Amino acid sequence: MKTECGIIRDLLPVYAEKMTSDASTAAVEEHLKECEKCRELLESMKAPNAEILFNTEADQMFQNYVKARNRKTRLKMAALVAIGLVIALIVQLLPVIFATGLGIFGFGSPDIHVDSDIANYGDYIGKKAIKPYDNKWNMREEIFPEKITEKMKVEDYKMVYYDPWDAQWLSYLVVEYNDEDYRKELERLHTYKSTKYLGYYGTTGFDNDYELAAIEADSYYGFVYALDAHNGKIVYVEIIFCNYQMDLYYPEYIPTDYLPEGFDATDNNPYRQSHI
Repeated sequence: MKTECGIIRDLLPVYAEKMTSDASTAAVEEHLKECEKCRELLESMKAPNAEILFNTEADQMFQNYVKARNRKTRLKMAALVAIGLVIALIVQLLPVIFATGLGIFGFGSPDIHVDSDIANYGDYIGKKAIKPYDNKWNMREEIFPEKITEKMKVEDYKMVYYDPWDAQWLSYLVVEYNDEDYRKELERLHTYKSTKYLGYYGTTGFDNDYELAAIEADSYYGFVYALDAHNGKIVYVEIIFCNYQMDLYYPEYIPTDYLPEGFDATDNNPYRQSHI
């Protein structure tokens, strides 16, 4: 028996969503084989922006269905676009969010702390150093003077601290001694049991203008050392980090002639590549 168009049109919205029963599906498909107008109506329902213009109540239902479906599709597309924009924004802000989050959750501050006031020396170096300077990855600092005295002429000093994730410190102190104190300080430094250092981070030695007086070196955590600049002057340096690299761009904070020759602790340096 041939099914009337009105009944089929009542079923088409459900059929289009594949929600009809097997019997209704068979009836609709059988009718569509013979009815070109209903086929066109079904195709118009599938079109993304189609407008259906019929006069019957059933036809109006089809038109409302298509409009609702198109509106639903547009809402979905708008939601997807909005989600995409949010994701793109988060990706762009991720470095800032990450850095800020570190400080919020106590994993360290992204700020670089620089202090050149020698009056604060005791806060950063020695047994009475305050946090986070009291334990620099267990690196020994006995090479540095225990304290600054009135007889010491400090020519230059700087402490730099950075903790984007793993803490790192860079400090140097340039002192000019009188003849007697210069001799005593060199004797103290020369009795220090220096460690090996050549090859660590590409190090080959030091500038010819300086003579190494003492050094505490670690293949993972860096260096603490003193250089005899002659004529009563001694340069003390510590450059301490971990994970085989410094996130701090150290050449901006220390004269390069104070650094070991060949020293490279920048991101993805060859020494790090050979140890990870």
